[in-house]
Amino acid sequence: MRAVLVKLVATGAIAGAFLVGTGGAAFAQPDPTQPVPNVSTLDINPGNVPTTAAAYSQECDPNLGGGPFPDQDVWVFNLPGNPQTSGQFVTVTGTWTIPDDGTVNRTIPTDGGEIVNDMGTSKAWIRLPAGWTLTDATAVITGTADFFVLTHTCAASGQPTTPPPTTPPPTSAPPTATPTKSHLPITGTSAGGTLVPMAILGVGAVALGVALIAVRRRRDAQG
Repeated sequence: MRAVLVKLVATGAIAGAFLVGTGGAAFAQPDPTQPVPNVSTLDINPGNVPTTAAAYSQECDPNLGGGPFPDQDVWVFNLPGNPQTSGQFVTVTGTWTIPDDGTVNRTIPTDGGEIVNDMGTSKAWIRLPAGWTLTDATAVITGTADFFVLTHTCAASGQPTTPPPTTPPPTSAPPTATPTKSHLPITGTSAGGTLVPMAILGVGAVALGVALIAVRRRRDAQG
């Protein structure tokens, strides 16, 4: 009787293990009734690149990478639009140039950073060494957005966030003109040279008039 009971228990254990294994396999299979999310690759807004972190719009959010840090820049990407249709980030891959050291690719979240989906639209951030220049970026998303953007950066605290003002080169002052005396052109003889002939002509005219009057009176007396 005891042997029969042992045999029944063993048979039941084997059957139970088979059923558990079958159930687990069935559970691991995707549910055909659930829609598969659309996954697509899209590019960053071309107007956002190329740029350094220091030259971009600044915002240091503790929920999006924090900062500012002494030797790291924080880069924050955003997927604009309605999250129900635009979707969410799966990965974001950027291409940066390093001063005098070529280019590198970094993928969020594989190479650091984080994807944040509980702050309205989907966002992604990463911290990188200060001074790198973002030249291009692509993203894998769920949804139908047309592009994504570099929404803001948090530049390292050791970097100026605005370019230094440019001072125009000094120019020499134009020479000051010294006023000079203007002279009217001389168009005739001097006054002293014209008075004498005019006086002679006047006296002659008076003498001629007196002589004519005397001749007339003489003729009247004789007549």
